Amino acid sequence: MRYAIISDIHANPAALEKVLADSALAGAEKVVCAGDVVGYGYDPVTTIKILRERGIPTVLGNHDAAVVGWIDTADMIGHARDTDEMHLKELGSDDLDWLKTLPYVYEDDNLAVAHANFACPQGMGYIYDKFDARHSFICQDAARILFVGHTHLEALYGFGFASDPHFPDCRSAQPHDFELADGWRYLINVGSVGYPRVKPYSSYVLYDSETGIVRFRKVEFDFNGYVSALRAKSIPVPDWLEEK
Repeated sequence: MRYAIISDIHANPAALEKVLADSALAGAEKVVCAGDVVGYGYDPVTTIKILRERGIPTVLGNHDAAVVGWIDTADMIGHARDTDEMHLKELGSDDLDWLKTLPYVYEDDNLAVAHANFACPQGMGYIYDKFDARHSFICQDAARILFVGHTHLEALYGFGFASDPHFPDCRSAQPHDFELADGWRYLINVGSVGYPRVKPYSSYVLYDSETGIVRFRKVEFDFNGYVSALRAKSIPVPDWLEEK
């Protein structure tokens, strides 16, 4: 099966459509979303509509949980809290009910998807380094390859026996296309579809479960149009977005 793993759409349906079109051209047979459908962006209604109409399996992200009242927004930065509250008002009861049905973990075909981590998926803690990644490998030992989002930054970790046959290594590497190696498991952060934090493009990952090939993908979207859409709804544009 050829999978496209996406994450952190953040109410940016234009970027989502670009990624879905790119993944289809690349031969993806199934798309799975690692959460944060809403929050930050300008159009949560259309974003959810696209996912629901296409039947895309989706896990619960922290912003999704905040919108339905399962996470306290008090500790969030201002524009994150404000857009979550805005999206709660915009979404109908049917879409809110859909968000409430989302699981914390999706498993299929020897892969697993969570929004933040596998050590405590509902806790939404970040994976920033190989030490964080190790906990997820240990707690989710059934799947060969794990996918997350949450940081909006692409990342790659491997877990296997390299130097000590009795104690597995956990290693980090720069994200790059590769083929799964015998005896190793992998954890991949797929980046963000709709709210980039480094360069103005969407990122996601293609994974072929038959060949074991993983490919990191970058897709341009109308970034200026995105910023204009934020301003049109009086959503503050973060400084790092203004600088792009």
